[in-house]
Amino acid sequence: MSEKTEDSDRKVVLITGATRGIGRAIALGFAEEGAVIGVNGRNEALIREVSQKIEDLGGKAVDCRADVSDSKQVAQMAENFLKQTGRIDVLVNNAGMYEIVSFRDLTEERWDRVMAINLKGTFNCTKAFIETMIEQGQGKIINLGSIAGKTGSAMPLCHYAASKAGVICFTKSIATEMAPHGINVNCVCPGVIDTDMTVDIVEEKRGLIPLGIGEPEDVANAVLFLASDKADYITGEIIDVNGGLLMD
Repeated sequence: MSEKTEDSDRKVVLITGATRGIGRAIALGFAEEGAVIGVNGRNEALIREVSQKIEDLGGKAVDCRADVSDSKQVAQMAENFLKQTGRIDVLVNNAGMYEIVSFRDLTEERWDRVMAINLKGTFNCTKAFIETMIEQGQGKIINLGSIAGKTGSAMPLCHYAASKAGVICFTKSIATEMAPHGINVNCVCPGVIDTDMTVDIVEEKRGLIPLGIGEPEDVANAVLFLASDKADYITGEIIDVNGGLLMD
């Protein structure tokens, strides 16, 4: 990408939870396309590190530090981002948390925290940018679900599975409502992906998946497709990226 590329020629993207794992891979994938990328996270050092990598790859990074579970922080983040960019083409609701805890040990506080980040965070960020997309007459929203949101889980993480099931249904509902405004809303559901969040289960699942354990880039590729012009006629879809672990 030429250094002379004008921002008006770049895709403008905001990615929540962009500093680690799948979010980081998505950010770097857009960077290779020369996009302007809002890097959301809560750790200033990690935001700086990913932002530098984005710039090295030919993209342009915008610091979007905020806790997605806090609607006031998200609203301020969106206002600051739009002041700098003037628009948003793609919103990727990736931020999420995952923890293994049995239902009997699950407290209300732990339930609420997972719901606040995974499901409410998706709502908060969508709410913060939807009016701009409607005014533009276009936009793409890509939410990150999970195989657990479709099947439940044999592992003790019912709160995580429930939050991701909510993301899936939220995606379908908003896709229908926003279609007349030219806004595509889709969901990518990863299976077992090798990140620091899933380190405890990767080896356990390795022999059960036809194509083996996935990499963050496998999920990023699906997101990049849904963000592209090639996916203009796709909305309300739930795209599995699970190596054949679930075939439905």
